[in-house]
Amino acid sequence: MAIRKLCVNEVTTIASTFAETVTCTDPAHTPVVGAGDECGVAVYNVTANLGATPPTLSFSYDAQFEYQYVQQGATFQDFCNVVGSSGSVTLPDSLTLCCGPTVPLVTSSATCDASAITTTATSVSGPVTLSFTVTNLCTQTIICVDDTVCP
Repeated sequence: MAIRKLCVNEVTTIASTFAETVTCTDPAHTPVVGAGDECGVAVYNVTANLGATPPTLSFSYDAQFEYQYVQQGATFQDFCNVVGSSGSVTLPDSLTLCCGPTVPLVTSSATCDASAITTTATSVSGPVTLSFTVTNLCTQTIICVDDTVCP
């Protein structure tokens, strides 16, 4: 009896994370008082390139961090913005587009940690974390079938 190998694509989902400390170098005021307690981040232009070697997920993101400054003896808050940053993450080599009508779907989320904002006399920095989930991907799988006599 022969053993036959069938090559098939198994539909899979992967998750990937991008974490980075982002620095704003052009605050409108000198942040001598210190960090604020708010931040925001947005991720957009997310694109999966499964034809690249290795496959990649590229994206753009914006972030803003609150800081405090002194104006005429009073403490005020302002935001320092970092707009148009970009990044990418590498996906596993074994992933491919699935055959048939299955299309990859990418979802993303973005968070920042306001408690970790830091300042210098000329900058405001904070950590951002971008999370991605790619569904409807395929990875090649081999199924072995042992030939047998049917009853």
